[in-house]
Order: sequence, then C-alpha cells, then structure tokens
Amino acid sequence: MTSPTDGSVPEQQRSSRSNPIIVFLLACIAILLAVIAIILVMRPSQSTADASTSAAASAGASAQPAEVQTAAPSQTDAGLLEILHGEVRRDPDDAQARGDVDSPVVMVIYSDFACPYCTKFAQEVEPALEDLVRDGTLRIEWRDLAQITDTSPLAAQAGVAAGKQGRFWEFHDAVYAAADPTDHPEYTEESLVAFAKEAGVPDLDRFRSDMNDAATVQAVAEAKQHAYDLGISGTPFLIINDAYVPGYADADYLRNTIREQAEAAR
Repeated sequence: MTSPTDGSVPEQQRSSRSNPIIVFLLACIAILLAVIAIILVMRPSQSTADASTSAAASAGASAQPAEVQTAAPSQTDAGLLEILHGEVRRDPDDAQARGDVDSPVVMVIYSDFACPYCTKFAQEVEPALEDLVRDGTLRIEWRDLAQITDTSPLAAQAGVAAGKQGRFWEFHDAVYAAADPTDHPEYTEESLVAFAKEAGVPDLDRFRSDMNDAATVQAVAEAKQHAYDLGISGTPFLIINDAYVPGYADADYLRNTIREQAEAAR
C-alpha cells in the first residue's frame, strides 16, 4: 500500500492523533462539572434557605404556648347576632324552659335524648349550672334536634308530651339519668311511658296520646328542620346570649361564658 503524494494525512492517522486531545478535554470538562456539582450541593439555594428560615420561624411560633380559651367568645357580626338572638323566646308559658324569664342570660340547648355527649352534658354539666338558674342569672330553653337514632324523634315527642303536663324537666332528668354517656339508647313507647311515670307525669294515657299525636310528630320534625336551616347539625349545640358553643363543653367553660355574658348584659 503506497502513501498519498499530495501531502495529506490519512483519515485514520488524523483520528488517532486527535483522540488523545479530545479525551483530555473531555476529562477536564468532566472534572469541572464535578467540582461545580459539589459546590452546588454543599451550598443551599436561596429558596432552600428561605424554606429553612420559614420552618424555623414556624417551629418557633409553634413552640409558643397557644392561648387557651376559658369561655366562648362574644360574636360581633351583626347578621350572626341577629340569628343567635332570634332563637331566644323568653316565653313564660314555654314548657321546655326553666329559670327567670327576665334572666340576663339565656342558654338555648339543641339536644337529642339519644346523643352520648348530650347525656354527658345533662349528667355532669347542667347540675353544675343549677345555682345560676336559682339565683336568676340563667334561663335554659330546650330545643329538640332529634336525629341520632331512629327512635330519637319518639323520645323528643315524649318530651313534648311530658311538657304538656308540666313535667318536661323531670322527664328530661329521668331519661338522661338512665342513659349511658358512651352509647346511643333506643326507646320504645313502653320505656318512655315508664320514664314519664318516674317523672311524675300524672296522666299517662294522655301522655301516650300526646306523644303519638300528629301535631307532636310534626312539631319535632319542624324543630329539626329549623335547626338545619340555621346550619346546626350536631348536638349538643348551645347559644348563650352573644356567644355559641358548637359541641360539648365542661362546666367551668360554660360558667365562665355565662358570667361574661351576664356582665355584658348589665
């Protein structure tokens, strides 16, 4: 095989001579990229630093003790206050209310005889508020929100029937005293008549008739729908003058709320 006579270098020889240079350059580039990558990894980006700062700030904020509410706050929205005040009846003939009709504080209770937390409220909290009812500070008005079990409406109807003979609160106490605060009791006509007898309802035949009367059934159903229309869907739910408590609260919390509302009403 003869060499070319034009002085050019064969393609194979040019490739073999340029390969070491290319390899060297590629190696340098690779080393440079590796160094840059290490620098970037070791130095957090601004967004990472900002995130770290935010996280530290959040951690610092969460480390601060949260303010513990000792009473339900008074509401200031005019529309909401109109709704809250509109639920207070102060009707001297209301069979499901107790306490001075002119008490500075009215607590409206939406409740269900089959609700465990309503049972807990009746057994533990209401007795601790009794002195405020006696001294004229507090009036309590009951509202049926019968929804927990299939027999909740029947129990509510029985409460209405007991109220027609002036024994609602005695019936209320008898039913809740027998209830388990961890359970959802079911009721029958006979069990409710037994509670009415225990509560001292004088005419049990009338009680049974009133309990099943179509007007009573309608009244209980309308009471539930009215609560739903207000956005109240759980029990117990309490309105206390300008404040509300959406669920169970202990006696100290409610006493503080009642005292604050009484002071504001002066």
